[in-house]
Amino acid sequence: MKERILQRIAVTETLQKAALLHKQGKGCVLTGLDGTIKPLYLAALNEELTDTGTLVLVVAGRDAVREYRQTLGYLYPELPMQEFYPYGLPRVLADRRNLEIQAGRSAALRLIGGEERGIVFVTAEALLQKQARPAGVAGQSLEFGIGDKVEQAQILAALDRMGYERADEVDTIGQFAVRGEILDVFPLNSVNPVRLEWFDDAIDGMRFFDIATKRSIENLEKLRIVPLQMRTEGLFDAHLADYGAPRTLFVLDEPQQVKETLEHLYKEGKEYKNELWTPTEIWQRLSEEAWAATSALDTNCLAGYEHVQIPVRKAASYNRSIERLTEDLENLLAEGIEPYLMMSTALKARGITESLNQRGIPAVCLTDEPEDPGKVNVGFGELFSGFRFWSEPWLLLTENDIYGLQRRHRFKSRHKGAQLQYFTDIKGGDYVVHDVHGIGRYIGVETMLVDGLHRDYLLLQYAGSDRLFVPVDQVSMLHKYVGSEGITPRLSKMGGADWKRMKSRAATAITQLAEELLRLYAARKITPGHAYGPDNDFQQAFEETFPFEETPDQLKSIAEIKADMEKPVPMDRLLCGDVGYGKTEVALRAAFKAVLDGKQVAVLVPTTVLAQQHLITFKERLSPFGLRVALVSRFVSPKEIKENLAKTEQGDIDIIIGTHRLLQADVTFHDLGLLIIDEEQRFGVAQKEKIKQWKQGIDVLALSATPIPRTLHMALVNSRDMSVIESPPEDRLPVETYVAEYNEGMIKEALERELRRGGRIYYVHNRVSGLHLIAERLRKMVPGIQIRVAHGQMHEELLENAMMDFYEGRCDVLLCTTIIENGLDVPLANTIIVDGAENFGLSQLYQMRGRVGRSSRLAYAYFVYKKNKALSEVASKRLQAIRDFTELGAGFKIAMRDLEIRGAGNLLGPQQHGYIAGVGFAAYCDMLEQTVKRLQNGQAAGEREPDPILEIPLNAYIPDSYILNPRYKLELYRRFVDLTWGGEEDLMDEIIDRFGTPPEEVELLWRLAKIRALCRKLKIRRVNVRGGMIRLTFAPHSEGNGEALVKLVGENSKYMKLIPGKETALLFRTGNLEIEPLDWLEKTLPKMLK
Repeated sequence: MKERILQRIAVTETLQKAALLHKQGKGCVLTGLDGTIKPLYLAALNEELTDTGTLVLVVAGRDAVREYRQTLGYLYPELPMQEFYPYGLPRVLADRRNLEIQAGRSAALRLIGGEERGIVFVTAEALLQKQARPAGVAGQSLEFGIGDKVEQAQILAALDRMGYERADEVDTIGQFAVRGEILDVFPLNSVNPVRLEWFDDAIDGMRFFDIATKRSIENLEKLRIVPLQMRTEGLFDAHLADYGAPRTLFVLDEPQQVKETLEHLYKEGKEYKNELWTPTEIWQRLSEEAWAATSALDTNCLAGYEHVQIPVRKAASYNRSIERLTEDLENLLAEGIEPYLMMSTALKARGITESLNQRGIPAVCLTDEPEDPGKVNVGFGELFSGFRFWSEPWLLLTENDIYGLQRRHRFKSRHKGAQLQYFTDIKGGDYVVHDVHGIGRYIGVETMLVDGLHRDYLLLQYAGSDRLFVPVDQVSMLHKYVGSEGITPRLSKMGGADWKRMKSRAATAITQLAEELLRLYAARKITPGHAYGPDNDFQQAFEETFPFEETPDQLKSIAEIKADMEKPVPMDRLLCGDVGYGKTEVALRAAFKAVLDGKQVAVLVPTTVLAQQHLITFKERLSPFGLRVALVSRFVSPKEIKENLAKTEQGDIDIIIGTHRLLQADVTFHDLGLLIIDEEQRFGVAQKEKIKQWKQGIDVLALSATPIPRTLHMALVNSRDMSVIESPPEDRLPVETYVAEYNEGMIKEALERELRRGGRIYYVHNRVSGLHLIAERLRKMVPGIQIRVAHGQMHEELLENAMMDFYEGRCDVLLCTTIIENGLDVPLANTIIVDGAENFGLSQLYQMRGRVGRSSRLAYAYFVYKKNKALSEVASKRLQAIRDFTELGAGFKIAMRDLEIRGAGNLLGPQQHGYIAGVGFAAYCDMLEQTVKRLQNGQAAGEREPDPILEIPLNAYIPDSYILNPRYKLELYRRFVDLTWGGEEDLMDEIIDRFGTPPEEVELLWRLAKIRALCRKLKIRRVNVRGGMIRLTFAPHSEGNGEALVKLVGENSKYMKLIPGKETALLFRTGNLEIEPLDWLEKTLPKMLK
């Protein structure tokens, strides 16, 4: 099936154009490619350029290599794949580098040089380094077969000349070993080592053998051994492209990311600048070459390259809804579009073919029948996700699109640390802060074989050539570095004193800040406020009228807010929850509680539309209980505003909802008790100062989906109370998000699909003057479509009419400005198109996406930017963020990414700027939190209880075959490390839900995580399993049940003993006992709980 898909891509107009440009010797940027389609498109281009040799992919970091490998490995199983590794700096270390890496570099250079066709991955780090000037191959290859008369000594001399290393035993590529008449050698061009045997002067036997067991695998008739080293002239002044053969196809992946990585790396390696190209020199060279470049978003960083926009999008996820799949397939066939379905096995392909035919959808299984253009063609293969070209009458859906990675719920938050979760969202090339070693650059997840067991490590680069392999169970020691915008941090030197000095200086400044924060916090606590009474029958009756089931986080937030209100000090609480997660219901319950105690409530909102929406919601819920709700906004006449304000002053209005109008001097209350600020991030500093003046002594509840950095920071360091709603409502699905250049085919499909299912569409454009032209264009595109226009310059009555027509279903499309950013809640509106998305802020983009997807229907968001427009760096980062964070409850991540784009430098005033830049925002927050806790408890700075260390020899890791994406791997490793006792079953359910049934290695990881969680609870510092012995080391103030421990030792005194001391240890000799250590720990440790 893959051949057919490649054929169909090859005949597309854009690919033909790209192939022509390459043949003419012109560089081109292919934009709009993302995910699986990227390697597929390059493979199709490679096939179309029939005379091409090796495909060389230049990428920003190792993460991209993993993603490409999976798809290209499926498309080209017969081609060798190599990574061109960077060498250590300074160059004098090159001779001491790992032989395997040396061999890999050589093999890659041979492929680039055209000796053999293959695929080579080159990271930005390797591209930056000057290469030795090429001078051809170091000697010819060795070729011989069974029966050839060749002396062993001749072959040994040739291997030595070719750069092979003599060893006692072959254990890696590039080595050879001699034992009498037997020669073992591991050729560069072989997957396994080879054993040769002589009889007299002739080769009598040749066979592959297993590197681990040294046992023979299969016999050989002929063997070719290629040299391990390229011959060079000793001068290091060559660019990697100098090694390329005329037929080598060079591809630059995500040029903007590569450029940024090069600039960061060059700043880090300044002391070795003679051995590096400058980023300007590299970019100059690239501008002169006829390379191809691929980019998800358009970029202006390659001067002289032609830009080819590929009109393609990834397939929408069906979240296991076969009904929706069959409905779409039926419509596609009716439109003359040929759907291809790719399942993972032939058996599954036959199964879904039969299922579709039973549902009346004509389908053929390509394993058994030829392709039929009028039917759904089902095959099998290993592509991860499908796609559709707007200009082509076909599309591809994969098994993963239909059934895959459904995220029904997010990981649950347990404590404040969850708000810092985003700082673990690290990708290759990012700067990170290690608690002990300081600022380094994260390279990626490396799987290594240690003592016969697979282990995953996080590889960090430090100053000079220092590298650190961090075991994944120490992932909690890493934070993402967020400093100041545009500033590249200086890498720490491992073992150096600079990091310790910076932390010490920051700690002094942080102590002063913490004291100030605590003074503010204490002042708030001694300000008298109103203590509300406990809930009564009316409150209960009101809450029972809520038509939905509350989520666990909603119930928790409601309880926290009520507890605050019942205290005699003013509440100041931030309620964070994603768009549509039920923040309004929480606020309603707080408002009802305040009114029951005879207090008034003010609801402050940023826009007129949102005020109108709240009026509808509040009246609907509160009117049956006799509460009086009024509105102050420009949707209300001046006369009515005057009446409402008079009634508020007299106490005849219980709840008043308003925009900034509520902050004016003529607004006075009879007895204000609660202020609710919705979408707090939309209010400026001046407005907040006004709010502060008249909120003395009253309770304040602020609501936000994407809090601004300062608000977020104040909450993160506990100087402000915070509640978080992270669990989505039942049946909520993530919004399918597309970021692309404007394309009429895409817009037409989006409009028609939503209209077919009886839904409504938001179309957002931020220029009032252009709205009527867009309306005309949409009417031509989809005849008969009903459109209403809405913007802030319209007369109040016309604006309200347009909004209500859309709300009540009298039109299909609301064509509007960002006036809808915070507002209208229309469950049937499940498609939003944002035109000119490059002009909006990240928080705005996120809020607008939140207008859709507020029901159990799958929603779609299209963020389109101007055709042929090269995006600025900041716009590109914002659009990448909105594309990357599509999962439910991504508001926090969006807020954190916004903070990262803008920098955290001046968040707390200029005096803290240097310290935030010096240690990174996450480490700064962590230090501040610890200092505040220490000052609150009146204790001297003490060491934190270290995390338990488990030394249990097990093959426990996450294989690439289960989860390939490094971001998800890292997230899961952190979840395992952070697991608390009692949450293990939930975690396993979520893993199965997201990624499918785990393999044995992941199940072992989960079992180890349970043991670690239990050890943390019992304050067991170390579990050591080795050589027939289990040793448990307890902390001085262990939380374990002493009686149970003594009883356990008493019952097994023959094998067990307690070793007293500062850290008591339990020694269990398992020598002759048939005991599986992990089973014993799982069974025994729970008995030690008090």
